[in-house]
Amino acid sequence: MILLRIFKNNRLTGTVAIFLLLIAIFVPSFVDLFRTGVSRELIPLSGMPFYKLVFGSIHKVPVLSHLVAMLLLLMISFTLIRIGIRYPLLQQRSLMPAFFFILFAASLPAARQVSPALVGSLFYLIFYSVLFEVQEEKADTLSIFAASLILVLGSMFYLKLIWFLPLIWISLWTLRPVTWRELFYPVVAYALLILILFTWFWGIRDQGAGFVDLLRKNFTLSGSFQAWHYSVYLLYGFFLMLVAIASIFMAYRFQTMKTVAQNIYQVLFYMFLGGILFFLFIGRFDPSALVFIAFPVAFVLSNFFHRKKNSWIHELVLWILLGLVVYVQWMV
Repeated sequence: MILLRIFKNNRLTGTVAIFLLLIAIFVPSFVDLFRTGVSRELIPLSGMPFYKLVFGSIHKVPVLSHLVAMLLLLMISFTLIRIGIRYPLLQQRSLMPAFFFILFAASLPAARQVSPALVGSLFYLIFYSVLFEVQEEKADTLSIFAASLILVLGSMFYLKLIWFLPLIWISLWTLRPVTWRELFYPVVAYALLILILFTWFWGIRDQGAGFVDLLRKNFTLSGSFQAWHYSVYLLYGFFLMLVAIASIFMAYRFQTMKTVAQNIYQVLFYMFLGGILFFLFIGRFDPSALVFIAFPVAFVLSNFFHRKKNSWIHELVLWILLGLVVYVQWMV
């Protein structure tokens, strides 16, 4: 039971394995880049002005784009591990959320480079890591507003995060009873963002039309479905099958969990549904938008693979999953 033994703990061996897994999954992109001189599926520079300011020059250097993407994925991976440790979501401290996240979010070449969605997803995850703490606080605290400011900061890189507002309200109601004032905090935070953008374009640069054009570009639902190689459908179909099995298992033991864990897993379920809708209708099949589905998938699968029964079957399934990921790298 090699994979289970490595990733079902938070020891040095597992940490090194996470680094090696991330490097291995990026190897095809670097090989393709050095062989042809160009990167496949290179994402054109787009997004909010702040994103262009910070990451604009990176888009001109594909190698740097891949390296920064690796760093962002690594930061997200260890944020997921921290959430799993901070809250009683798994039976023990584990690196498995990072394992499943990397496989799900970075298997496609287009997802292994810097993009507005990848940068925004880091702030999206940090927002939820703060939001989960409201269960332990009284009503009308400013924690929700502080979390909303984190999400707004992410929206300065990826404005489409604003589409998650309904999901935020549902999540708040799930975690604990909230006041109308707390539900209004995210709206106030986004109003501040719109005010800042309007002041920058109209008040400072005297380009009111630029403000309107910025909103139009970022809210335009561009992109369409493009057929992938059948290996991609095999991989993500297998992922979805595992999620369905893990969800059935969780439904049987859900009532035995602590209330905090129950609430968070309910929120993760809403995040999963919201991530799928976002990928289909807002991201319009953008591979970099898979990261929003990867967050809940990582925890649901980790919870299932922490079962002590059927360890050899679990080990076999993990090797099949790794084999499908390798197959995608070979064929795509």
